[in-house]
Amino acid sequence: MRTTMRAALAAAGLVGVAGTVIAADMTGAEIKAFLSGKTAYIETTADSVTGKAGQGVIYWSEDGTALYKTPTGALWHGKWEIKGNTNCTDWKEKQPPAACTRWDKTGDTYSAIDSASGKVRAKVVKTAPGNAEKLGP
Repeated sequence: MRTTMRAALAAAGLVGVAGTVIAADMTGAEIKAFLSGKTAYIETTADSVTGKAGQGVIYWSEDGTALYKTPTGALWHGKWEIKGNTNCTDWKEKQPPAACTRWDKTGDTYSAIDSASGKVRAKVVKTAPGNAEKLGP
C-alpha cells in the first residue's frame, strides 16, 4: 500500500513539473524576429502607451516604421528599433516618448512589459505576416 501511494505521489509530482511553463524575457534578436514585417493584434491594459485598455493592431514594418490602430481607433505613427533586449518605439502622437518595452514569452503567450515600471502593457492575441490590416500613414 505504501509503495503504491509513493508511486502515485511521485507520478503526480512529475506531471506537475512537466506542466510547468517557464516565463522568459526575449532577446533583442528574438523580439526583432517576432515583430519585424508583421501585424500584431493586441489586447492592451490601462498601463499601455495609450493609457486605454482594449484591442489594438500594430504593423511593425521591416524598415523601422510602425503604425498603431489604438483601442480608440486613432492611428498612431512611429519609428521602432531594438535596443539591447527591448523594443523602443517613438510614437509621434505620444510625447514625451514612453519607456522601451521588454517582451516576455510564457508558453504561447507574448506580453509587452514597460521596461521602467515592469507593468504589462499588452498581450499579443495573434500575428499575421505583412500589413494585414492595410494600415496607412
